[in-house]
Amino acid sequence: MNEDAQARRREAPVIGLVSFAHMLSHFYMLCAPPLFPLLRKDLGLDYVDMGLTVTIYAVITGALQTPMGFLVDRFGGRLVLIAGLFVNGLAIFLAAYVTGFWGLAAAMALGGLGSSVFHPADYTILNSVVGAPRIGRALSVHSLAGNIGFLAGPLFVAFVSAYGGWTLALQSAGLMGMAFALLMAAAPAAWYEGSTSGSASGPRKSRGAQWRLLIASPRILSLFAFYMFSSAANSGVVHFSVVSLHELYGVPLAAAAAALTIYQAAQMLAVLPGGYVADKARSQEVVLATCFAISGVAVAIVGVNALPFIIATALLGVSGAMRGLVNASRDVSVRHAAGAVSVGTVFAFVTTGYAGGQVIGPIAYGLMVDMGRPDFVFWLSAGFTLLGIATMLAGLRAPAPQAAQ
Repeated sequence: MNEDAQARRREAPVIGLVSFAHMLSHFYMLCAPPLFPLLRKDLGLDYVDMGLTVTIYAVITGALQTPMGFLVDRFGGRLVLIAGLFVNGLAIFLAAYVTGFWGLAAAMALGGLGSSVFHPADYTILNSVVGAPRIGRALSVHSLAGNIGFLAGPLFVAFVSAYGGWTLALQSAGLMGMAFALLMAAAPAAWYEGSTSGSASGPRKSRGAQWRLLIASPRILSLFAFYMFSSAANSGVVHFSVVSLHELYGVPLAAAAAALTIYQAAQMLAVLPGGYVADKARSQEVVLATCFAISGVAVAIVGVNALPFIIATALLGVSGAMRGLVNASRDVSVRHAAGAVSVGTVFAFVTTGYAGGQVIGPIAYGLMVDMGRPDFVFWLSAGFTLLGIATMLAGLRAPAPQAAQ
């Protein structure tokens, strides 16, 4: 067996474990919303209350990602990931026993704490264990697993609750995460060799020093902005394309929903090929700029409403495929930008921008629809996409952060 094949065999178990943990993190994000009608009936909550608990989960997850990166830098990706996954599963399990708003809010807050570890811990482990020639494909598997979690979570709780109620659904989902965390803990620690320190290079730096490097690096800040604008662009299609297509093209809601499904399916199908592209490309940033430009133009054309609906649907498929194709190139680009900062901490910091995009995007799109301009939803999405390209390219010439001499 040659050296490359041996390396692949060493890396495969770690990629599998970390990717499955990532799948569960996305799985848990969408466990509660499908059960809202049942919770409303049994707990006497209104939808505003339940929506607030989801916001609590998201805000805590986003706010704690960078601090969790510092913990990964100190204690290692393996320990932090196992602890976070266990806490995330425990929170969902405890949610099965709540009797009102405050109990559900506390469970979701605990879930947000557990969920905050995945980006810094996962990326630290994968970038430490997987060889550079294969890192793009490893990251694409990791990304695809998260997408599968988004699909599996609602299906799982809907199926179990139909037969055993919402309490059994949450208990089963929570136990799954706790059990898998114990399985990860039982795996040989040698599998995670290289992940015991999140430092990109040199001696460990203090949290204050890492913060200063993060916020003083134009390259890292540009990637933060890229994640934010990219997320805002995607949120327009995901959350508002159905109502916008319905109003703009006069098609039934079912047909508009099918167009969104094609967008999301194309995005998922392109993720794994995107890993190969990232590993072979000379410049991941060129891949990013090219694919996002195509995606933005395709979405903008949909907003023009000058073509038959079937063509608009195909264009949404192209847009989704271009977004999926760049996932691994985006992550490799962040890896290159880390410099003297912990890889996991940089990933945690820039992906916090994703949460920012989820906040600003839906508000802006909702205003467009309320104004009676569904076409603006697609044009605004294209605009956010172009802003993402511009910010990413603006920081490209800046050097990666270096430790003070």
